[in-house]
Amino acid sequence: MFYKPKNAWVGDVIPYYENGKFKLFYLKGWRNYQGDDVKRGWHLLETTDFVHYEKDLPIGIVGGTGHVIKVDGVYHLYYCIFPEGKQLICHAISKDFLHWETIPEDTFGPDGAIYHNSDFRDPFVFYNDETDEYWMILSARTNGKTSRTGCVGLCTSKDLKKWDYREPLYAPQMYQGSCECPDLFKEGDWWYLIYSNYTNHFGTYYRMSRSLSGPWITPVQDTFDGRAYYAAKSVSDGKNRYLFGWNPTKQENLFQFNPCGYEGKDYNTWDWGGEMWVHKIYPREDGSLAVSPTETVRNLYKQKHPLETQFLTGKWESYKDRFTTSSSGYSSSLVGEMPDKCHISMNINYKNSKFFGIALRVDQDFDLGYYILFEPNRNRVILKSHIMMTEEGGKTFPYQVEMERYVTLNENKDYFIQIFIQDTAAVLYVDDVAAMNFRMYDLTRNGHIFQKRMTLNKLGLFQYGGKTTFKDVFIRGI
Repeated sequence: MFYKPKNAWVGDVIPYYENGKFKLFYLKGWRNYQGDDVKRGWHLLETTDFVHYEKDLPIGIVGGTGHVIKVDGVYHLYYCIFPEGKQLICHAISKDFLHWETIPEDTFGPDGAIYHNSDFRDPFVFYNDETDEYWMILSARTNGKTSRTGCVGLCTSKDLKKWDYREPLYAPQMYQGSCECPDLFKEGDWWYLIYSNYTNHFGTYYRMSRSLSGPWITPVQDTFDGRAYYAAKSVSDGKNRYLFGWNPTKQENLFQFNPCGYEGKDYNTWDWGGEMWVHKIYPREDGSLAVSPTETVRNLYKQKHPLETQFLTGKWESYKDRFTTSSSGYSSSLVGEMPDKCHISMNINYKNSKFFGIALRVDQDFDLGYYILFEPNRNRVILKSHIMMTEEGGKTFPYQVEMERYVTLNENKDYFIQIFIQDTAAVLYVDDVAAMNFRMYDLTRNGHIFQKRMTLNKLGLFQYGGKTTFKDVFIRGI
């Protein structure tokens, strides 16, 4: 599910589809690994189902994110390099995907007039039928009176070699960093512009417009996922469109957020790169985009694990895979064991509840765990980890929410919840519309990082101050 290469990590993915295969170019992050198998630069990975991956071969391109386009039987690869602090766009060609010939004379950088010299990277190229020319959109910065100059830049060409500078495709004058890894496609009557940004809010965004000349509309939910999903780019197989991004690891305690003496990773800083996750994206009736898991990954989980119910607090009623609690206080229940790789699904319906949710890898006392918390009064779902439930966590962090996603919540409506877990990586889906990737490091099947053995692999349910029904509860393994 979450793809990770041996001895390395997945960085930005550049997806391409042809002849029934997803050809996934990606930036391979070796970090501190110094083995003989280290090959820097772009690698090529192939899959047909997002479950089985093959090849993972270096292609000889050393540089940053870019794009691949096929014209008259020739593949054109555009990427970026960073010589002596500069950012330049480069061009290479191939006829077989693996052997690439670079064309040094096609290299170019920002003009200094429209585009500032600080950022000029991540090219995406397509043919614009309306103007009868090739368009290159890219991560750039304009010259401006403030530092909020991050934009999606634009250059045009007739021959894929010489590029002319144009005014930005999208320049909201909001971001203090450039709009990274831009991607563009048309679905129905709408154009969709995808980009990632690490200022203002950290995530992969999209905008929509009826025309390439704008205006670009910001939808109510303008991101596909949360903080733990970045640099995502898309490709279509002619029937469905898929989004490829990475769930970052947490290897470093860069800003010393961990409580004094704490040796875990849950509150380390987010890294560049991690494990790849694939969303399916699709338009809704109003044109806005939604995300769901891929069918092939969902169908991978066929082994049902038995539910083992233990009601802890509150009043509960149950029948098979249906659990209902009604209380003015806090209700909690354990419902089964969680495998390290699993798919959890259920429907949740509430009335008058202040909050309700799902506890992952929770202990027998419902004390230590990872809590997915739905808050109707704020129309959001959040993730709270075990440290935030302690006095040390409350003193350490200047915030109360670790991960947050906007979700419209209404009473007496069933919400279909899915969670996919693979060791430390996980992703939540709500109604096949909203998604949230996250990490779970310190609580494992073998216990808490500070304690050798505990029962910390339970699935729990909880709610406060109302009535909540959890039905069609399933835990599935491979």
